[in-house]
Amino acid sequence: MKRTASALLLALALLILPVAGLQFVKADSQPVAPVLSGINIVSPSNSTYKSNLLTLNVNVTTLGGSNIKTSMNYSLDGTSNQTIPLTIEYPAGNSFTMALHIGLLDLPTLNEGSHNITVYVACEYPNNNRFVNEPDTITAFYNSTVYFTINTNTEQQIPEFPSWIILPLFITATLVIIIYKKKLV
Repeated sequence: MKRTASALLLALALLILPVAGLQFVKADSQPVAPVLSGINIVSPSNSTYKSNLLTLNVNVTTLGGSNIKTSMNYSLDGTSNQTIPLTIEYPAGNSFTMALHIGLLDLPTLNEGSHNITVYVACEYPNNNRFVNEPDTITAFYNSTVYFTINTNTEQQIPEFPSWIILPLFITATLVIIIYKKKLV
């Protein structure tokens, strides 16, 4: 009877723990990936541009250290990946805490219409897990996409006359006419 009660209690606990938000974690799990921030696509952003000449401006913050290798590529409208040249800054003052990777490049001349650009980041770092022998390095992949439109149509549209101004203009004109007529009489 005690064994059945213990088994039932264990089964019930295993059913309740995931619902309560508790998780089981393997002791030999991999280290935290080196990217500290998401991919920040500064430009182009999700908007409409009046020029078909744009600059790709993107950055990502990673853990520092000479043993972490970061690369960036982009795909414009689903085309094959192109490499983004990177410059690295160290906001904390040393290269061992974090590194800001900045990618800047002029995009090819874009046609009118809708476009998308996907930026891919790959970080390769050593596998320091003493419980796992293979592989010697781990590569973490990240991506982010923005959608934007090119509209170089420079025709100026005639702005609409605001309808809310009609009543005040009518009242003002009526008062001016009344005052003018009283002065004539």
